[in-house]
Amino acid sequence: MNKKVSEVMKKSYVVAMCLIGIVLILSIGFAVFSSRLTMNRSGKDNTWNVEITDITSKDIIGSASDAALPVYTKTSATFKTVLTTPGDSITYDVTVKIKGVLDAKVNKITLTDSKNPAITFETSGINENDLLKAGETQVFTVIVSYNKDIIVRPSELKASLTVKLDYVQNK
Repeated sequence: MNKKVSEVMKKSYVVAMCLIGIVLILSIGFAVFSSRLTMNRSGKDNTWNVEITDITSKDIIGSASDAALPVYTKTSATFKTVLTTPGDSITYDVTVKIKGVLDAKVNKITLTDSKNPAITFETSGINENDLLKAGETQVFTVIVSYNKDIIVRPSELKASLTVKLDYVQNK
């Protein structure tokens, strides 16, 4: 009987230890899952967001006017102007912002105009291969002018220009 009691005690001891182990595991699991999880961002994510955010007219000379208000998308700006006499011009400031966390580079600038010989377009302040750092704002200028070389007034005094900016991620 002594041997039987010893075996029963061993089995009881093993069962008790297993129960204590299960209770410990459940307690630790409960503590882990019931604690508040706080995550802080310490690294950069890969947000890519380059866009035109504003166009403002700053210098209107002579009888120059907008045929329609300038419009813009994330990557293009369109201007429609009316210039009636030599010396007329309108200057626009176009704001580009890097809203993401990745730096950008101007890959290509495309100018598409209505080919009116009486009106010329000029851009400055932005060039191909310009670098824009994340969070930066860049302002470039578009000048729409009556062509000084025109001697005879043309029948069409309206013109339009679209400036398209193609950005790539800076490596």
